[in-house]
Amino acid sequence: MAETVGLLILSTIGATTSVTGIGSAVVTIEVAGLTISAASVVGAAAITAASIGLQYALNNPNVPKPENGAVPLKQGVRPRQRGYWINRLSGPYLLFIAAGGDSQDVIAFHSGRIEEALQLYLHDHAVAVSGTLGDGNYNTVVPPFGIAFQNVQVQIFYGTDTQNVCSTVINASTTSGTWTTAFAAQGIACICLGCGSAADPSQFTKIYPQGLPLPSIVAKCAPIWDPRDVTQALASPLTWKATPNGVVQLIDYLTEADGGMGEDRDIILPSATLAEWMIEADLCDADVGGRPRYASAGFYDFDNSPENVINKILATCDGWLAEAGDGSLALTVGVYREPIDPPLTAKHIKGYSFRKGQPDEEAVNQLDVTFTDPASGYVTAPIDAIRDEAAISASGIARPKPLDLSWVQSADQAEALGERAMLRVNPKISGTFVTTLYGLRYLGKRWIKVQFPRIRGMEDCVVEIQDKGETDLLGGKVTLNWNLVDVAALTALN
Repeated sequence: MAETVGLLILSTIGATTSVTGIGSAVVTIEVAGLTISAASVVGAAAITAASIGLQYALNNPNVPKPENGAVPLKQGVRPRQRGYWINRLSGPYLLFIAAGGDSQDVIAFHSGRIEEALQLYLHDHAVAVSGTLGDGNYNTVVPPFGIAFQNVQVQIFYGTDTQNVCSTVINASTTSGTWTTAFAAQGIACICLGCGSAADPSQFTKIYPQGLPLPSIVAKCAPIWDPRDVTQALASPLTWKATPNGVVQLIDYLTEADGGMGEDRDIILPSATLAEWMIEADLCDADVGGRPRYASAGFYDFDNSPENVINKILATCDGWLAEAGDGSLALTVGVYREPIDPPLTAKHIKGYSFRKGQPDEEAVNQLDVTFTDPASGYVTAPIDAIRDEAAISASGIARPKPLDLSWVQSADQAEALGERAMLRVNPKISGTFVTTLYGLRYLGKRWIKVQFPRIRGMEDCVVEIQDKGETDLLGGKVTLNWNLVDVAALTALN
């Protein structure tokens, strides 16, 4: 997605003394004679739009819904799709013919190698097969009832660089010469499906009760590099593993050349920054009630915008992404930690604006949260609404807003994220500080202490920096947008 990356922020710096975007003031890395920041490389649009994933999830970004991925598509030119962790996927037909009275289908469901195929679906039936769904293994479908699907053969190819899907089920013989070894589909994970005709035509509807079977596969998707795993080598992709860790997924998406943003890992994630990100990765993996605190699983089309994909990942961990004062990318997941920097005080605040509460027409007192439910066949499912009962009682009306967590596959995790989002949608106080250049020290910090008695309620408090900021070097000022944090309530959700 090189066209979405670029150095637009550099041209902005050259054209004006005011740079829009969080922390665009400090640049640290020299490349081809240009000194640039890591966040500049990734792109101002992606960073600004991707600051707080849960906030973005409230706006329903245009990334495929989970149930959309489970339906085979007849489309001439279809964007490739790629997934992280476990998903139920189908895709476009590479072959869709009937030869010799039988049906032969080849469906491309994942760009690049998958780790493992776990479960075959025909329509919405999870079906058993005669053996295992290993790479290229030949199987027949075990009828889930009666004689349903008894003539169906299947092979799942994992998308390796050496595979050839012209094999047992689909080959020149079964397709009357249409599909040959020239069509190897290397690097594309595929479903090869053969549906035999019924010897007795009267049995056809019993074998195929819903017509031609529509296949999809539940799979552990792209293996990616986890810097914490000593058994994995960056230079050896065959050692990589699929993971539900959103931080590791974000690293892969930012640096993957085929289907990601293709950025230089050494530029955007120097060793010190990578070590900080691994702390956040460990927080995601921490056990909370018998599950990882934050797990991420989803897929995207190659033509989805980077900010949409980044925010899908960030939404799974209440992630916050911004540029730090040294030009690196700062990532903070949703585990509150007390700020360690000195508080921002009136000494360094040149101007301010604030608002207490929300206008009635903007207030949200109910979040209708949806997630992807594996138990229901990997489709969108709701949880009980997250409600602010006190606010609903005071206003006399529920003011709901949807929260789309399609990359979350745990109802408990979805509920926890919904509770965190509810704290954010109606801050008691929100506003903007215009600081001296002292404010540069707070760039890349999600939470900062503030001691500003000119605003009642902010004598000694913590604020969360929001998704837009401005640094004006010549004017000597930094603009920070913020929401007041209820520290006790947020800490209770850790």
